[in-house]
Amino acid sequence: MLSHVVRGFRLGSLLSLLLLAAGWALPAQAQVKLEQKFPDGRKTVTHTTMKLKQTLTLAGMAQETESERFAISTDQVGKRDADGKIRIEKKTDKLSVNLKIAGMEVTFDSDDPSKKAANPLLEPIVNIMRTAAKLKPILVRDRSGKVVAVEGLDNAAEGVPAEFRGDFEPEKIKKSANQDFETLPSEAVKAGTTWTKNSEMPLGGGQTMTFTTDYKYIGEVQEAGKTLHKIEAKVTAVSLTIVDNPMVKLTKCEVKPTESSETMLFDPEAGELHSTKSKVRIQGVLDLEIGGMALPGQLDLTIETEAVRQP
Repeated sequence: MLSHVVRGFRLGSLLSLLLLAAGWALPAQAQVKLEQKFPDGRKTVTHTTMKLKQTLTLAGMAQETESERFAISTDQVGKRDADGKIRIEKKTDKLSVNLKIAGMEVTFDSDDPSKKAANPLLEPIVNIMRTAAKLKPILVRDRSGKVVAVEGLDNAAEGVPAEFRGDFEPEKIKKSANQDFETLPSEAVKAGTTWTKNSEMPLGGGQTMTFTTDYKYIGEVQEAGKTLHKIEAKVTAVSLTIVDNPMVKLTKCEVKPTESSETMLFDPEAGELHSTKSKVRIQGVLDLEIGGMALPGQLDLTIETEAVRQP
C-alpha cells in the first residue's frame, strides 16, 4: 500500500515539474505600471474636502481647534514644447473654510472674498485664505513628469504675515508637487506589492508634519463603469518640526499615529488618480516654549481628507 502512495507522489511531483517546465503552472500575477500621464490640453476638475480636529493641551489647559475646508480646483494642461516640457496651470475655482479656534469662529468663501472676519484678531487668517484662493501656480514638468519649476507666483504672498509667506514660495510648492508625483512607484506592481514613502505637510507658521506611509497595491476594481487600480495605505510614523517661528519653540515631540487608513483609486486610462480618501489620528507628547515660557503638552489631532476627480 505504501509503495503505491510513494509511486503516486513521485508521479505527481514529476507531472508538476513537467508542467512548470512547459509553462503550464498557475498563471503568474499580471504586473501593471501605474503611469501618470499629462496629455496636451487635458482639463481636470477635483473636489477636495479636508476636516481637521485638534485638542492641544498645554500646562493642563485644553485648546480645541476644528476646521473644514472645501475646494474645487482645476488643472489645465498646456502644450508640450520642443524640450519636452509641459506647463500645467492650477487654479482654485472655489474655496470655503469654516474654522473654530480658541473659542472664536471664522469663515471664508471665495465667492465673497472681501468679507471681513467678524473678529478683527482673525483678519490675518482670512487674508491667508484670500491669498490661497487667488493663487494660479504653473507647474513646469519635464518628460518624466517631474516638476522642474513653478511659475506665476510673483508677489503671491504680498500682505500675508511674514511667518506664513514661506508656504507660498515656488520651491515649497515644487517640492510638494513632486512629493505627490512620487507617491506611486516607478516600477511595475502586482497584487500584494508594497512600498514606503515619506511625505511632508506644511501647517503654516514654520510648522511641518512629516509622515512615513506604507502602501500596498490591491488590484483592479470596478467603479462607475471604469476599471481602476486600488491602493491601500497606512501611516506608520509621524514627526513635527517648527522652524523660523520666533514666538514658538518645539522642545519635545513624541507623537505617533494611533489610527490610520487610506484608499487610492488610480485610473490607468486617464493616467491620474480617480479618488483618494484618508484618515489619520495623531496623539502624544508635544512640549512647547512660547515667549520663553515652558509649556508641557499633549496633542490629539485627527485629519480626514477626500478628493474626487469630476467626470
